[in-house]
Amino acid sequence: MIYEDIDRLDIDKLNKDLLDGVEDCIDVSKSNNTRKAYDKDWKNFVKFCKYTKSKYLPADYPTVSKYLVYCAKIQKLKVSTIERRLASIIFKHRESLHSIDRKHKLIKNVIEGIKRNFGTKPNSSQALSIEDIKKIIDKIDEDENNLKDKNKSVARNSRDKTLILIGFLGGFRRSELINLNYEDIENDLEGLKIIIRKSKTDQRGSGSHTKGIRKSLVGPKYCPVFNYESWLKVSGIASGKVFRQIDRSNTILDNLSDRAVALILKWRAEKAGINSIKLAGHSMRSGIATSLAKKGATENEIKKITGHRSNQMVQRYIQDAEIFDNATKLLDL
Repeated sequence: MIYEDIDRLDIDKLNKDLLDGVEDCIDVSKSNNTRKAYDKDWKNFVKFCKYTKSKYLPADYPTVSKYLVYCAKIQKLKVSTIERRLASIIFKHRESLHSIDRKHKLIKNVIEGIKRNFGTKPNSSQALSIEDIKKIIDKIDEDENNLKDKNKSVARNSRDKTLILIGFLGGFRRSELINLNYEDIENDLEGLKIIIRKSKTDQRGSGSHTKGIRKSLVGPKYCPVFNYESWLKVSGIASGKVFRQIDRSNTILDNLSDRAVALILKWRAEKAGINSIKLAGHSMRSGIATSLAKKGATENEIKKITGHRSNQMVQRYIQDAEIFDNATKLLDL
């Protein structure tokens, strides 16, 4: 036991090893995308501090507050971006074993002031409807049927249909979709059981959330299970990532990026005649939540699909779905 031999340990080496362990834990506490954003934000903060001849590590509260105002007034950043930049400053300080309290009176008041003076309504992505999803699948099938050499597009078409159907009906985040592994999906009599290893709200990958994707009751055309099985046959995937890049020669390559999910969705929507200006990867997730709300699903039923932990965002989807369900429907106009 370490307690019995602690008097024989090199205390300097022990302290170094323990500090290294702290840094290792911090390193894996955020997703890769979050770390990249934080690194970029931190470089911007350091540049600001050097220009204003302020100390950046550790930074004092007046310096951080001035930087936040600079982000709002000079750089004209969105409130959500400014809040992320503050989070990156706090994170970088904690990495170096310094402390900045987001609830400090000065920081708190500055953020509140920025929200009042510069805050705008969130620029929400457009939610896809059931009709939109059907149009996209129909167009993919139509294009494939019109091709003389169907082998040129069969893999891409199969992947995209599976990606969109599972992404929509499972209410997946882009990051969850691109990280789905063959080993995480079990084909059941009623549909697919999908284990979410890591997500925005589960960075440590406890694997506590399993989603069920039901088989279609109206046939194979829009069935996520049928299309998933077809994609596996076409691709030959039997392990590793389910959704992958495909090059122009129809060769299946390595992992798909989260940005690629959004680009695939926008491209397929445009081809189906759907306005894609406000479409994003999130449009599938918001789309299923809004569609379910229109059908009268409860908050808990929607959360079971999307994996939301709080009711706040789900309430927003319900409000969007009920926007025209108001008293004016009683008027004879």
